[in-house]
Amino acid sequence: MFSKVKEMSQITSKRTAADAELTANSVMEKKSKPAKGPWMPVEFDFNGNPLSIVVEKDNQGELMPRVRVKGKEESDFAAQFNTPCMTVQYNDLKAGGNSDGRFNNETNYTYNIKAVLGLPEKVADAMPKEEARQQTFYSWTESTCTDLLEKAFETSGCMESHKKKAAKLAKKNKTDAKQEFMQGANLSMFKEYTDKEGEDHPMFVCKRKGLYKNNDGEPIDNRPVFWKRTRTGFEKTEVKYISQGSVLKYQIGFRIYATPTMYGVSCNLGKNIVVIYQKNNAAASTSSAEPNVPYIEF
Repeated sequence: MFSKVKEMSQITSKRTAADAELTANSVMEKKSKPAKGPWMPVEFDFNGNPLSIVVEKDNQGELMPRVRVKGKEESDFAAQFNTPCMTVQYNDLKAGGNSDGRFNNETNYTYNIKAVLGLPEKVADAMPKEEARQQTFYSWTESTCTDLLEKAFETSGCMESHKKKAAKLAKKNKTDAKQEFMQGANLSMFKEYTDKEGEDHPMFVCKRKGLYKNNDGEPIDNRPVFWKRTRTGFEKTEVKYISQGSVLKYQIGFRIYATPTMYGVSCNLGKNIVVIYQKNNAAASTSSAEPNVPYIEF
């Protein structure tokens, strides 16, 4: 009897050890699997052009052109497209965005990126085709704005007051109403900056609302989520600030709008930002106001 009990005990011990080993291996497999990265499925140049334009009513019941992902025209979600890698010239991506207490405050602020063409040598070497994609991205954005405005002009019941103004200008200037309408639109994503030599360069601008309200009507900070590439995938990363000359890949969406005094197209900044390259900036990384003098014993 005792030998039988001993035999059963040995079998149980072996099973327990085997189960423990299987459990440990399972945990290790789960740990070794890379965490899910950012949801950024649509490149701006996917299959040539992944963009489609539809016409639908906005929140005020007005007909407006809207951008959708091709093949998902019935989606209720705003379409977002990945940019190429872009070099940061200016930004308001720190916590609190551009809330400086003068023009914007803690209840009214935005997160902004102002990017330029070109890449640091280290990034360009790793991605030799990316600077060409930047040029393609600019052309694609311009073409999308043109398509949105043309659709607005051709759609009855859309921006009628602005089309009437364009018609009056065309009659006065002996031009074409559509031409006046297109030229009168504000394209806020296209700006310029002047370098130290006084030369102007194109700059691409997009922004994201600083706050949104949850289901209970409470304001929630809407700061983008930052990611970095690892050897096995992606991981979220804490970012205090983004220095000038850093390289980011992010998401944009298009918004065509009209007010009584102006109309045009802007680009919204999406939720996810991948930090491709963070340029070190010694001046920005220290808050010391002490003079830079050597220590001399006396």
